[in-house]
Amino acid sequence: MTDTVIQSKEQWVLHRLEGFYANPVTFARVQSILQGESKLSLRLIDWFVTNYSKKQNVSFLTRDNKHVIVYLVYKAHLKAYNKKMFDPFCRWKRIQFRGLDTTVGQLNFFEWAVQDEVLDYLEAHYDEIHADMEACSQVVTNTEEGRRKRHELSRSATKSVRRHDVRVVVSFD
Repeated sequence: MTDTVIQSKEQWVLHRLEGFYANPVTFARVQSILQGESKLSLRLIDWFVTNYSKKQNVSFLTRDNKHVIVYLVYKAHLKAYNKKMFDPFCRWKRIQFRGLDTTVGQLNFFEWAVQDEVLDYLEAHYDEIHADMEACSQVVTNTEEGRRKRHELSRSATKSVRRHDVRVVVSFD
């Protein structure tokens, strides 16, 4: 029998992420967000992927012509990894990664956000997304009793039918 090393899912994901964050430009971009040096806050990023993208049904084409429907792709990643392994905030078990105090879930979330150009979209539409977040938080806190109970902020994108015009090229070799 051969010696087999069994790794946890967390170790396997971290090993994969080490290759992704080997690019110094990518690491510096994520590092600036995590250290609060970017105009993109963790709260805004989370608001965008969980609320704004759902309400506005945000979709776009990446530079390599990949069609991204933000809310649906986010939910698919969340289902594949679970909240502990895919989270924009530094919750759960913390690790030191190249001088950053972070979690595997946070690094994994930002890998997706960089690869699918979610951060690029956020930067390009920062003002409208930030204004929407502020407007919705005003509505929640401006009630007679103070804070209201949790409720769905927008209709689920998965419970309705939307049409997306996408260019498809089929080639036969």
